[in-house]
Amino acid sequence: MADPQDRLGEPVRTFDGRARDRRTRAWLLLLSLASLALIPAAVLYLHDGVWWAGVPALLLSMGYAGGAGWIVGRDRPRTRNRVACLHTGGISFTGPGGDAGYAWDELASVTVSGVRSGPDERTRWRFTVVASDGGVLLLTDDLPDVRTLGLAVAKEVTARLVPRHLAAVKAGESVRLAPFTVDLGGVEKDGERLPWAAVDDVAIGNGMVAVHARGGRGSLLTVAAQMPDALAFTALCHQVRELTRHF
Repeated sequence: MADPQDRLGEPVRTFDGRARDRRTRAWLLLLSLASLALIPAAVLYLHDGVWWAGVPALLLSMGYAGGAGWIVGRDRPRTRNRVACLHTGGISFTGPGGDAGYAWDELASVTVSGVRSGPDERTRWRFTVVASDGGVLLLTDDLPDVRTLGLAVAKEVTARLVPRHLAAVKAGESVRLAPFTVDLGGVEKDGERLPWAAVDDVAIGNGMVAVHARGGRGSLLTVAAQMPDALAFTALCHQVRELTRHF
């Protein structure tokens, strides 16, 4: 990796997108060759009227071709494979676009989104990580087990954001985590405000970030995929709400 080990720390786990792509291409090759090999036999048998052999050969050829098409649609073989490595002190990448590395303190925010798609309704995860220098890292399913990787990065970023935001709130400042604003008095969104005494819970679920209200009042909602640092927001709200209980 490009960054010296003494800056990012010891490697913890590697996410190698090349391995998955090699497996996908191997299956595609095998299924395609099997499909093509059966076509001449199927044509010959059908031409000679040997239906008991020709029809199964044709169906098998079609099945292999369908399997190859299903793999293409599900796994989408890549030509720009990357390798990501989690370190004790940061994350690094290598790939066709070059090498890059960021210490945890150099990352500013993380936006998480998960979309169910395809016939198997598999969730495709996408983590948009913004660095302090303005660089953007996209963690997508070209990397194996990207959900584990993305959540590990989000956890590290959250662990650094929340203490800073909490210190600001304790000092009497308002903290903006779009579209919400948090202060010692409560949480606000689009001009609608809930004091902490009226907040039942703050959680992420069903693709939404929700500040649930007590007593039949309307909750404050936003789409999680459109909100940077949703995890940090929920953690901050829990800590500020607990803090205000002792006032």
